[in-house]
Amino acid sequence: MVGILIALSGALALGSPPEVDSDPLESLQADAHRLSSVYQSELAGRMLEEVERLPIVDARAIHIATRPNRGYTQDQFDELGEKEREGLREIPIESVDYYSTFYGSPLVYARMLDLATQYEPAFTIAGSKIMDLGYGQLGQLRLWAQMGADVVGVEIDPILTAIYDGCTAVGDLDDNPKTSGSVSLIEGAWPNDETCRDEVGSGYDLIVSRNLLKRGYVKPAARNPAFPVPVGWEMSDAEMLGHVFDLLNPGGLVIIESLGPKPDPAKPWSDISNPWIEQAWIDAGFEVLAHDEDESQYARTMGKALGWGERMNLETDLFGMYSVYRKPAAD
Repeated sequence: MVGILIALSGALALGSPPEVDSDPLESLQADAHRLSSVYQSELAGRMLEEVERLPIVDARAIHIATRPNRGYTQDQFDELGEKEREGLREIPIESVDYYSTFYGSPLVYARMLDLATQYEPAFTIAGSKIMDLGYGQLGQLRLWAQMGADVVGVEIDPILTAIYDGCTAVGDLDDNPKTSGSVSLIEGAWPNDETCRDEVGSGYDLIVSRNLLKRGYVKPAARNPAFPVPVGWEMSDAEMLGHVFDLLNPGGLVIIESLGPKPDPAKPWSDISNPWIEQAWIDAGFEVLAHDEDESQYARTMGKALGWGERMNLETDLFGMYSVYRKPAAD
């Protein structure tokens, strides 16, 4: 969701199409190899292996504008009037871009599976229903679907809708007889929008959100005119967490993970702590398995594997936190 706003600079930097390797997914395959020693769980390892089975998607172009965001497929662009086209720029989307968009490797989401099995050893992905709030990119959703999950990604950004409109990597995995997984994408402001709530439904076994549900976005200490408007929900904390609670099956998990720079009071958005205090989660009916646990050492290990140390000092500039909650199992 709001992470899209921060990544817009990445979108603007896409420019001309990158050189296409003989294997369009070679960069993701390389990431999987680099991360193979970072993750510990069997499920995370299987997620990395699934990269080899990602379908190659034909390159295409979309047309976008930002602030406010607009996104159009080529067919939609062709139907626009001259005035509606003002401010739009053509962005090439290669096959790998379908899976990564503007955020780097989607394989960092394997951490969610490490955490799921750490706090719920019986968790299995095959047959599970998973929601990613603020998914940002298709890669992790498709990989989990290939592992047998029904995955729903929710985003507010129409640019992502344009990227994935008609994409053959979305939908039921009818091309794979080994799994009954699926990927569904929903554009909307969940849970503010009633239509979006209806589309999202309920019955989830796992809800994940990465780099969205953090205090610096949801409840910043101060507004920064140079920074995009923070995330907000038109409801109380109790109502918001109540909606999250209602999404889950008994025994279902919520996993929130956020990475960021060193917290700086002058940069309220840098606060990656949980937007809601532990008691708020308890009051909403959740079992608190972890709340604002330090994730910095993992973040630096992962960042080193992916080469992030070439553009930042990992020890001083990269920090992380995660939280895990469970809806009590039925009696």
